[in-house]
Amino acid sequence: MKKPHALRAFLAGAVPALQTDPQRLKMFVQGGNVVARSGDTLSFEYRYTVRLVLLDFTDDLDLITVPLLAWLHTYQNELFQNKERAAKAVRFDVEPLADNLIDLAIEVDLTEAVTVTEGRDEQGRQTLTTSHRGETYSPKPYAEGEYTLYLGDKIGAEWHTTQGIG
Repeated sequence: MKKPHALRAFLAGAVPALQTDPQRLKMFVQGGNVVARSGDTLSFEYRYTVRLVLLDFTDDLDLITVPLLAWLHTYQNELFQNKERAAKAVRFDVEPLADNLIDLAIEVDLTEAVTVTEGRDEQGRQTLTTSHRGETYSPKPYAEGEYTLYLGDKIGAEWHTTQGIG
């Protein structure tokens, strides 16, 4: 699975609190399954829920939500293509710890398509090779380039997004 690592790296680079202390972001993959169909190949899809836990967060929730949505619109755009899915696309829980201090848990469902191709090696033995398809990449006006997120007149977060995962 490549998307959890790519998402974590993206958020760690975009959110100022994670730039200074990336260990405050914990990530778990839960509820995963493999979806394979009868056919000519062993190609399949991973489907799973990523749970991001941001510890001791003191900033505005927009600082994590906007970069997360930018990444999801680029790499998991189908989450937003109908009203019912969009309503459940990003779920969160907040645990207040003190004034202006929270633990934030965010859940999002991700998929990864894997193509399995057959071949032969130099000795003539049969081989199977996997490759993760990048078919979910969906460029938007904010998906490539340098971006700065402003909260009012203050810079809140910055990121650079380019095509590709892995």
